[in-house]
Amino acid sequence: MTRFGGAHRALLATALLLVLPPGTATAQTANPAHQLDPKAGFSSESRRYPDMNATYAREGHEERIARIRSVQPGMSRLDLQRTLGRPAIGYRDGSLEYHLSLSLTGRDRLICQYRVFFDDDGAVERAAWRRPQCANLIWAR
Repeated sequence: MTRFGGAHRALLATALLLVLPPGTATAQTANPAHQLDPKAGFSSESRRYPDMNATYAREGHEERIARIRSVQPGMSRLDLQRTLGRPAIGYRDGSLEYHLSLSLTGRDRLICQYRVFFDDDGAVERAAWRRPQCANLIWAR
């Protein structure tokens, strides 16, 4: 049996992210707090003028994947903010959007948009990831 070192695993994980076609998730989760829904009304960023450097990127709050996985339906708004910190955007409907920086491999990171929706009692009802690559990082076990 062959064992892969950290560098080989990192290369494999990156290759899998690149091979997956956009919009394709490797596995869907039954947890309503971690669904893939690119049409959940996320904010969008664009270059503000044509000469802006093409490497322009959204900034994200660095967070551990295990901590994000702890977000569950029924969690209070306060507990959510204790877990994930301050949201990037608060919407009129009361939902919150987080811009999270997730670890891919070594120093490589992926900026992910995560929108959390609340029920009438202010508890987490559901949440969605914009990009399948982000959802896949959370779903992976």
